[in-house]
Amino acid sequence: MSTSNFLTIPLRRTDHLGLTSAISAYIEQSYDQHPGMFKNDIAELERLRNNAVNPEVRASSTTNLTRYFIQLTFLSSKFPADIKVNFVWYGTLGYAASASVSHNDLQFERANILYNLGAVYSQLGFEENRSTGDGLKRACQAFQLAAGCIAYLKQNVNPEMHMNPPDDMSAATLDVLIHLMLAQAQECFWQKAVLDNIKNSLVARLAHQVSAYYDQALNSAMRTAAIRSEWIHHLTCKKYHFEAAAQYRAASDCLSGGKYGEELARLKAAQDACAQAIADAKYVGRAVAEDLNGLQAKLKSDYARAEKDNDMIYLAPVPALSSLPAIKAASTVEALVPREIEKPMDALQEKYGPPLFAKLVPFAAHQAASIYVDRRDTLVHKLIIAKMDALTSQLHDFLTRLGLPGSLQALERPVGLPPSLAAHVEEIRASGGYGALHAAIEDVRNLSAVDSAIYSAVADVLHSERKEDDELRARHGTNNWQRATSVEAGGELYKQLDKFGGIIKAAGESDEVVRGKFRESESSFRVLSRDVREIEDFLPKSAEVARIDPELELQSSELRQKMNEVSKVEYRRRKFIEDVKEKAKNDDVSDLVLQETARLERLDPLGKIEATQFEILFTERLKIYDDDKKRVEDETDMQTGLLTDIELANMDFTAALSKSRGQTLSDRERALQTLELGYFKYQELMSNLEEGRKFYNDFSRPLTQFQDECNDFVYSRHVEARELEGNIVAQFERMTLGRTESPLPAPRAQGLPPPVLSNNNVWDPSHGIQFGRRT
Repeated sequence: MSTSNFLTIPLRRTDHLGLTSAISAYIEQSYDQHPGMFKNDIAELERLRNNAVNPEVRASSTTNLTRYFIQLTFLSSKFPADIKVNFVWYGTLGYAASASVSHNDLQFERANILYNLGAVYSQLGFEENRSTGDGLKRACQAFQLAAGCIAYLKQNVNPEMHMNPPDDMSAATLDVLIHLMLAQAQECFWQKAVLDNIKNSLVARLAHQVSAYYDQALNSAMRTAAIRSEWIHHLTCKKYHFEAAAQYRAASDCLSGGKYGEELARLKAAQDACAQAIADAKYVGRAVAEDLNGLQAKLKSDYARAEKDNDMIYLAPVPALSSLPAIKAASTVEALVPREIEKPMDALQEKYGPPLFAKLVPFAAHQAASIYVDRRDTLVHKLIIAKMDALTSQLHDFLTRLGLPGSLQALERPVGLPPSLAAHVEEIRASGGYGALHAAIEDVRNLSAVDSAIYSAVADVLHSERKEDDELRARHGTNNWQRATSVEAGGELYKQLDKFGGIIKAAGESDEVVRGKFRESESSFRVLSRDVREIEDFLPKSAEVARIDPELELQSSELRQKMNEVSKVEYRRRKFIEDVKEKAKNDDVSDLVLQETARLERLDPLGKIEATQFEILFTERLKIYDDDKKRVEDETDMQTGLLTDIELANMDFTAALSKSRGQTLSDRERALQTLELGYFKYQELMSNLEEGRKFYNDFSRPLTQFQDECNDFVYSRHVEARELEGNIVAQFERMTLGRTESPLPAPRAQGLPPPVLSNNNVWDPSHGIQFGRRT
């Protein structure tokens, strides 16, 4: 038997890549470690790739491919899929086999390497001498390993890709390859059984399973555009060939058992199946056609002999085939995943050397540290600082409603500037006063404009790409424009776009609230920024109050004590907030994250570390702020009592004051109260603006990273679109340059045109399929 009656998985090809500079740049940009620490690892990875890609058909190629795949698998636990490297691979199946696909996806590289490992195994099986028992065993094993590689690719690697796989790596296409390899492995086992003269009943069951595997491959081929017509002819022919072979062996078993009528029925069924296979024989390889012709001749001879014997000797009735027991398939093969692929860490330790980048902290650990910072800052600001500030604001609002401390200051200082207000004025002037506040507002406005411009640019880029894809899909038709839509391909990016848009909008609304508060108290800020003498001239004087009676003096003294308590509370809270901010600033979990990362890597060296795995660590760590949260609760309870005491003291003070109060005193109260309130508003706005500056500065980093991701996505989509459009045009030109018919997916119903034939009228696989009339 010729060795060319099998198919092989064609190898995918790639371009040379400069991994050294790309990975070094990525480590420098995204990690807290210097790329120089990993120069040997990077060089070794590039060497492994150069040895693995574009392999030759020999056993050493499987070693090179396996070694590189294992290191890529380990790399996936250290790096994200997007490492700013566009991996370019060329297709091998379908009518646009030379088209390239480029993706910035480490998992896409892994998928192609594993695909090629399966392809090499298929070609090693193809090259075996299948005329001997040992050769058949080796070929059977190689085809099973090929099926295992492709099955592992489908089940474990493709789902990790951040993209839709190309047509020749789609689930349906991979199913074709898996079942084709299993069919050929089973066929090797069947052939070995024939060579060993195994009983006919078992050989029939083996053949029936061969036919079933080819049938499964054929069914999957009808669900993908990546399988060419010559493959479909081959699968069809093989399916019916082994259906015929199974019935022939079952008929031989009937002859041995004296079931002469059933023998004829099964020989007739074998002839019918063989006739269906013959219909495709002129489109398949020479060896397949020769095998089929040999079977057809044998069936014709045996049927004539059986019919004659039965008519003249046995006179047994010939039953309908449907009344006979079905042949039970016997599968003896399976998709064998190479042990090194299934357990790569064991392979690293036993054979393939130490893992590269072992000392690189996984990207997820860096993400985890950032997540902790965000969670810590949220807790500190929302549950501690914001609540404490809200308490202080409540206190100030309460005092303002009572006219404090203005009424008390007007009495104690009928002329000049009260000491507490003078201290507040000095504090405001030292911080830059009105000018600094106005400049801070402009700073925040400018930072907001920069971030908004970046967001708008990103949105425009994505929307333009989406519009282009829609236009090209409409121009070429959905049947030709076979790729994911923009929203499908960039689903996560569009979700992030909406998320960033919501953040920008909310931040803009907060900024407008701050600017509104500034406008409300702008006149007070201007006054508080003057020197003391100008402010004294601004304040009304209460010269009428020359003497304070004993009762008023007593009540004002008690109220002053309460107001002094307020000052102490304010100072204590400011100091508390400063301490909490400093505590948060120094709260670095990097070492703890590294320790946890090391623990996780010991448990599962190849496991992909996710930020969610640090949840327990973060929960425990954030307990260091429990006392601070309790402090806020204590301050809340304390303030309730203080406000009650102030209200009672103010009632007594107001009653005593009403006896000697004049209009000038009332004007001075209001002026002092306005300036005191202006001081607190100034402090509040400066705090708000500082938070705004920090927010926009921090926000620009993820926004810029998002912009880079979107630009990479759009660039790869543009390249993919140009290649796909070129393929469509090329296919159209092939159809119009003297060709009367196009390749069709179904060989039977559609009536495929014949391929170019050699001089002996048998198709030569090396010439490929060429359509149209020969001249």
